[in-house]
Amino acid sequence: MADGSYDYLVLGSTPLAGLLAGLLAIEHQRRVCLVGEPFSPFRLQRSIDISIAPLTRPETLLLLKRSAAETTRLVNGWGKGLISRADPLFVAETPQSIAALGHFRHLAIALGYAVEPVADRSIADGLMLRVRDVQLLGPGRFEPALETWLARHEVRHLDRADTELTLRKDGTARIVSGEHSVEAAQVILAGDDAVLDDLPEEARDRSLEPIPGAAMLLDTSRPLPAPYLSFLDRGVVLVQDGKVSASALLSGDPATARARLGSTIARAGAQRLAGETVVGGIGTADGAPYVGPARGHKALVIAALGPAAAFFAPVLARHIAGVAPADEAAWVADRGPSRGNQRLGAADYQMVPA
Repeated sequence: MADGSYDYLVLGSTPLAGLLAGLLAIEHQRRVCLVGEPFSPFRLQRSIDISIAPLTRPETLLLLKRSAAETTRLVNGWGKGLISRADPLFVAETPQSIAALGHFRHLAIALGYAVEPVADRSIADGLMLRVRDVQLLGPGRFEPALETWLARHEVRHLDRADTELTLRKDGTARIVSGEHSVEAAQVILAGDDAVLDDLPEEARDRSLEPIPGAAMLLDTSRPLPAPYLSFLDRGVVLVQDGKVSASALLSGDPATARARLGSTIARAGAQRLAGETVVGGIGTADGAPYVGPARGHKALVIAALGPAAAFFAPVLARHIAGVAPADEAAWVADRGPSRGNQRLGAADYQMVPA
């Protein structure tokens, strides 16, 4: 490999992309360049990363539990307050999501999670579950610590706006920043944002489906019922940023977004919309994550991992580095394009907001 070239070009602006780039460089001794939008304390929160999700595949939930423990140990080693303990609430209100959340409850209990139903008159015909003692990345605190970690280990991080990329069909790339030009042997699109921003539509696997969404910042008159709330059927996730502020991520029809959000925070008292921006996501036809090559392209695509995306980083790094144990290798293989007619072996719950 030529001097100044990279083994991997990681594209993405989320915690997943940063963690993946760092692990490949530090744990697996690869030369890595990360290209994405740099962190800004003035930017609305575009991902809410938590170490649990309403999964219905036992192998995925087991893998997530193990990988989340690794991620938590890593981040806790950078300093205090970067990951917080949370007792999230998950709310299901339609028969499909109630059944999926009920199934998740039994799997989670079997794997040692503390899960309990919560009575709430506002969802008398639905199901609300609280999961005890899971991990939530601290917005505004985690990102600067991540940048420091990457810089300390000389992982190059370029601003996407100032970088010219040429992605080739053989999976390699040319990176031009200022007057410098280098090559990367393998492109990794790490997360939904990278797929939407940098992968042409014709190169996306047929199972990948863009999902419109929005990020909002709210001022509320009193705290939310929990530091993290997920309304599966309304496509609304809320996280408490402070005593009287909250961040919201919404997926689904933009025309109904504010109505769906309003219905979830009625108990938080008077609220004011302090900021809003468009944030898209990726889903799959069968609800399973996608880890595999682009269509007609050898770039690696990682998409549709959901709210726990960042906590899968150690598993994905081992897979990319070629050192994954048998169970992790099998899990990844089942979630690539080759699953074809065997989708029922990987299919998971996927919320479809009204």
